[in-house]
Amino acid sequence: MTCLVPPVEPEVPDDAARAQVLALAERAEAVDGVAPLSEAHLLALREPGVTQLLHRGGADGAVDGAAIHADGSVEIVVDPAARRRGIASLLAASVEALSVGTAYWAHGDLPPARGFAAAVGLEPVRELLKLGRALTAQDAARAADPEVRSLAQRTGDDARERHLTAWLALNALAFADHPEQGRWTRGDLDARLGEDWFDPSTLWVLDAEGFEPTGAAASVWVKHPAGESAEVYVLASHPDRAGQGLGRRLLEHALGEIARAGADDVELYVDGGNAAARRLYERAGFTVRTRDVQYVTTSRPAGEGATIGA
Repeated sequence: MTCLVPPVEPEVPDDAARAQVLALAERAEAVDGVAPLSEAHLLALREPGVTQLLHRGGADGAVDGAAIHADGSVEIVVDPAARRRGIASLLAASVEALSVGTAYWAHGDLPPARGFAAAVGLEPVRELLKLGRALTAQDAARAADPEVRSLAQRTGDDARERHLTAWLALNALAFADHPEQGRWTRGDLDARLGEDWFDPSTLWVLDAEGFEPTGAAASVWVKHPAGESAEVYVLASHPDRAGQGLGRRLLEHALGEIARAGADDVELYVDGGNAAARRLYERAGFTVRTRDVQYVTTSRPAGEGATIGA
């Protein structure tokens, strides 16, 4: 992927530029039916002092395309009104000029993204599935698991801190081989705790004996913003407790709690290659709603990457 014109130079977005990127991302979602920027990259866009690639081809230099990076990966979005002008190709070439080993995510696996990938010599290597199902009266009637405790149920700062520390340690163990989730730091966790959607009553942990920093046997975290579908955000069980049904137990607990809280629909994301997790969710009634596809250049390993949103 060669940049034949001057590449887009990195800049630190000011408040106006951030607002323009968010506005064009909303316009892209309205046209495509899928959001072009993931949570991690939206957080990175707001982070002070971090440079991003912004294409300023709009009126008075307004942003009409962007490549947003976070933790070594990039997501690209172009304003629908500015598509088919080579902006996505220019942004991708600029990314390649600055970073080696970048992969590209195509949210929704849309035909324009597949065409773009083919045109610039990318091949699909990984799939992320969004699954979903309706919540039912049967879910709401399921009794809460008395041994599963939420962050809101912890009394005192020390107990809450141990809850979070145990969750983070379990996350690292359960997702040790996952290219994104397993790399979460305490800073990544704290960033989510500061989001408007965060609710301490929907971050649950099943304690292992002793409740030490690595003493969580399993956990489930649910996002349920007002007026939106609930999302099973993270479901994890300790590798040493594999085969004991803890994933199903925590999932059923969460579905019951959010159904009683008024949610009528729930979604989640799972790696297409995670056969065990897919079986768990399919047995619980989840079906595929959308697919995200990761592309890389030939012979490049799969991993973190950039999202095609143009």
